[in-house]
Amino acid sequence: MREILNNDSTKKQLGFEYQKLIALEYCLNAKDGEYVYIECFGDVQYGGDSIEVKHHLGESNLTSNSVDVWKTLKNIVVEYSKLKANDKFILHTTQEIPENSIFYGWNKLDGKNKYRKLKAHPVSETSKHFKNIIFDTRGISKANLVDILEKFTIDSSKPKIGEKFEQLKEHSVFKLIPDEFRKPAIGVLIQYLVSRAIDDSNKWEINITDFNSDLRVNLSKYTKDYFPFPTIEEPKRDDTNLTKGYKFIEKLKSISIRENDLHQAFQDYARSEQAYQQILKINPTLKENVISYESGIEYEIKNEKSSALYDLSIESFKDDTYIRKSREVYFSCIKKPHRDINGFTGTEMYFRNGRIYNINETTDFEWLYKETDI
Repeated sequence: MREILNNDSTKKQLGFEYQKLIALEYCLNAKDGEYVYIECFGDVQYGGDSIEVKHHLGESNLTSNSVDVWKTLKNIVVEYSKLKANDKFILHTTQEIPENSIFYGWNKLDGKNKYRKLKAHPVSETSKHFKNIIFDTRGISKANLVDILEKFTIDSSKPKIGEKFEQLKEHSVFKLIPDEFRKPAIGVLIQYLVSRAIDDSNKWEINITDFNSDLRVNLSKYTKDYFPFPTIEEPKRDDTNLTKGYKFIEKLKSISIRENDLHQAFQDYARSEQAYQQILKINPTLKENVISYESGIEYEIKNEKSSALYDLSIESFKDDTYIRKSREVYFSCIKKPHRDINGFTGTEMYFRNGRIYNINETTDFEWLYKETDI
């Protein structure tokens, strides 16, 4: 058998693929309205954090003379005018830091002690050029270098590419996707990141709002049809909940809802809020499904109230007729059959009713009719 040649290009390609996985992870954890940049202000930029990503095959140590560290610092120094507003400079590396390395315990030091440690180290020839630039006061002042070092941290012993890929497969975004389809699903998202660079080669920018919108479309073909609705225990009754100033409780009091029913309303509201958070943990992309579900509910209760208005007249406001009709509309809304949230099976009635109370809490909708409604 012929001896396999050492292929440095393969290692470099793996490093670049690893960088894209790290960038994807930041994108998956980011929020709408935020941005992730790749190869613009470091390997990855998220918020005020500039992340340099280094991947090494096999066992490898980050030594005192590590080119990865010295070169990364050199690059920050050279580009300081563009990067000085950053909150953090992070070296994300798969290497481990041995106890005899000057970078052991690095993140516990302040900027001045980091400066002294680097300055005192007799660096090897491979990194000497980088050190000369770092400490060249013609390029950067000592104060600014200390500022860089204060912000510069090393995230060592990070998972290698295979392990990182397996970690991403367990991300909540992919929970609706059968295991055998998660690898191609990740591949589709990586391709999406690459397409952003093709669209604008001068600025590799990921708009997270667009990313999340496209993510739902890109992953839809891999997802399961239904997911079981989360189980949330009913909270214990607490009389103080009715006196905490919740708007939906006050709106129910205005139509003379009895105390026991007020407690049931609060319990449904509290459970639905917990269930909503559990749904987001199951898969953040389902948020849009819940928003659509709530929009349907809001339409239904407004339509119910508007339809019942035909039974009222100005005379109805001379006694409690309008209050009784308001109460009738309320009970009609919470007793109607409910439907499942798209993507779930077994959606419980308390969740639908809890979202009704959420609409009462967060909008100007109220059950009580007014003369101006006529």
